[in-house]
Amino acid sequence: MSDELTIVSVNVSMPKVLLRWPGGDVISAIDKQPVDVEHLELKQVNLDGDEQADTRPTPGGGQVHGGPHAAVYAFPSEHFPRISELVGGVVGPGFMGENVTTRGVDEVDACIGDVWRWGDALLQISAPRGPCYKLGIRMGKQALRTAMREETLVGWYLRVLAPGRVPATGRIVVEERHPARVSVAEVQRAINDRQTAYPHLSELAPLTPSVARVLRVRDRDIFGGVPERD
Repeated sequence: MSDELTIVSVNVSMPKVLLRWPGGDVISAIDKQPVDVEHLELKQVNLDGDEQADTRPTPGGGQVHGGPHAAVYAFPSEHFPRISELVGGVVGPGFMGENVTTRGVDEVDACIGDVWRWGDALLQISAPRGPCYKLGIRMGKQALRTAMREETLVGWYLRVLAPGRVPATGRIVVEERHPARVSVAEVQRAINDRQTAYPHLSELAPLTPSVARVLRVRDRDIFGGVPERD
């Protein structure tokens, strides 16, 4: 695994209408756009110019989107050709709703608890991204969420250990590797296996509490209440 990642793009968005619906508009900040500045301030829960629309608390701790354990979402640019194939059109940085589009590390390489140095800031990988129904809307089919999970095209969330000024280009350094070496891909495969509990993974300290809770139970809901079908 490389000790560095290349920053392909840094992307932000404020909440806006994703879908107009008779029962009420769907609001989301998934439509991230690349920034045109050299640096941004990364705070404890957000980059400058970025917010989340649904911050309701969840039963397992944390909130639906964002929060301390999911302050930054990173996504490997290596997946874009496959995602373009699935959605039937060319996609690029920001399409998945990611804050940082990277090159050089994927879900097999990235491990829960790994610490990144991004400019002046320190971050820690906390969990795979669970493809939600808003991503299904953006991709044009809810069923594509299944492909995201099963092909491990999910990216990962990071918590902010130390806020700071971060560059929009250049490199991110993998400063510390967690000794357990549990990859994002391994956790995602465990989440997908709904019939099996994974207590040994749920006890991994850097793992987001809500994901740890999911892994402790069988027959769990991993769809956020919205089926992955059209």
